[in-house]
Amino acid sequence: MTATCNICGASDFGPGPGGRRSVTGDLPRCTSCGSLERHRAIRDTFERVTSCDCTDRNVLQFSPDPAVRKEWFGAHEVSVYEGENSLDLMAIDRPDGTYSIVIGNHVLEHVSDDRAAFREIFRVLKPDGFAFVSFPDPMRRSVTSDWGYPNWDDHGHFRKYGRDVIEKMGEELPAATILEYIAADPVTGVEDLVYFICKGGPITDQLLGVLPAGRVSIGSSPTEKVQ
Repeated sequence: MTATCNICGASDFGPGPGGRRSVTGDLPRCTSCGSLERHRAIRDTFERVTSCDCTDRNVLQFSPDPAVRKEWFGAHEVSVYEGENSLDLMAIDRPDGTYSIVIGNHVLEHVSDDRAAFREIFRVLKPDGFAFVSFPDPMRRSVTSDWGYPNWDDHGHFRKYGRDVIEKMGEELPAATILEYIAADPVTGVEDLVYFICKGGPITDQLLGVLPAGRVSIGSSPTEKVQ
């Protein structure tokens, strides 16, 4: 492969965890920074988003993630579960309307009540704020499977999300506008779905202006967006 990692700039890649290759057959792990498909796809997405200039925005991020650079934002707070600044996603110990942006990549499948977590994320957003959330591989299954307990054979996940997650979020957040976007890893070409939960104000139009066509949901009724 001649592609370079958009996180560290390296061009050497090896097998992923367990020796796996990507679904496109390529070697997925950057041997320099350790990034995988999802990290580079999210980095590409956020580089588009931060073209709107987020340097005056404060951010709450759940779990460290190499895809996100703190320099993009005016203030960047990270919550590490059972570690530094540990916050409960289902009952975030912050006032209403505290943050311009909330980020949760591959964390909501680890909480027992994700509907409460969706509501809490929305609650702590400022009136013109948005949340960015992503999940393991929702593109390749249509319906979410929720077994209601942490499966330690599957990284402690309570569920596997499917493409219906946009409707699930909309049911809990009828006042939100939710944008579904196909993010792609520039190294392997692997695609997956990511989501922006917008509270209001001009940010929705700004995001629509920098993201390619996808689905838009207001409440639990997604429609195709034409761009």
